[in-house]
Amino acid sequence: MKTAIEYLLKPEDGRNEPIKDLNNATRVVLVDNDTVGAEDITFAHCRFEAKTALHKKHIHQDAEEVIYILSGKGMSGIGDTEAEMCQGDTMFVPRGAVHWFYNPFDEPVEMIFCYTRPSIKLAGYKIVE
Repeated sequence: MKTAIEYLLKPEDGRNEPIKDLNNATRVVLVDNDTVGAEDITFAHCRFEAKTALHKKHIHQDAEEVIYILSGKGMSGIGDTEAEMCQGDTMFVPRGAVHWFYNPFDEPVEMIFCYTRPSIKLAGYKIVE
């Protein structure tokens, strides 16, 4: 069994996985099957720079998702509604729900998210626009 130190992940230990069609954002996957052998979860950090393009409407047909805002604010939509998310806000995205995110504001927004599958691919990520 690994020690606590072997399970401790630093930001630089993550895998940079850019968000398709979104040039002004970063996504770093820290925990998934490829990084640590996770069997049931993906955990990542995202940063959307000020006034970024839209992270297009998409679904995760095989996974639920939780998004938590660390700093800044952005606009998040689910279904046919949209809301401003600020530091400390959490959004639950049910399996298969259409959702999106963008940052129209003058400051970056940072968030963490997790899927209930061990990779983005296994979550069933699919653009729906």
